[in-house]
Amino acid sequence: MRFFTPELYLQFNSSDDGVADRANETWEKAIEDYRSHLEAIRDGMSSQVKKVAELDLHDAEVLGMEFQSLSPPPPQFWPGPFWSALAILSLKHDKTIQSLIYTLWDRVREYQAKEDWPFSKSRKHWLYDEVDLAKEGRGAFLHRILFSDGSVVEVPFVSAVISTVKLPVEDEPEEVRRIA
Repeated sequence: MRFFTPELYLQFNSSDDGVADRANETWEKAIEDYRSHLEAIRDGMSSQVKKVAELDLHDAEVLGMEFQSLSPPPPQFWPGPFWSALAILSLKHDKTIQSLIYTLWDRVREYQAKEDWPFSKSRKHWLYDEVDLAKEGRGAFLHRILFSDGSVVEVPFVSAVISTVKLPVEDEPEEVRRIA
């Protein structure tokens, strides 16, 4: 994470008011800097990458993460070396299930939280994320996500699809369901 680091998140949630106040100022600056960063790279983003950058999944519950390497196409269809994979990240957010399906250009990297991470490591939730242009060149991006258990995932992607499925409404009286 470049802007919303785990360390800044810890400071922001400090029980020491002075530390938390200073972190709040730093956090506001990080928001401003990240918005400027996104604006600077926006012209190089496809519409799919822009959709990932515009996501607001704060506090979404992580249901699962899956990474799959794809088999290379037959040589007559693709000369030379080939590597490709998919990453699927499924989340429960509000009354929906959202799946982010990434086409990868490299392997996903997972960074574990520091051992003294003070927050719960059960029921992982999405906290903050950043989209960045990769050093590897045009059309290659990194999606970094900070989770509530202190871990960070870095997804190197070229494209993504976001699938949203509305969950059925629970606990509604029968007559409300018939009217709707």
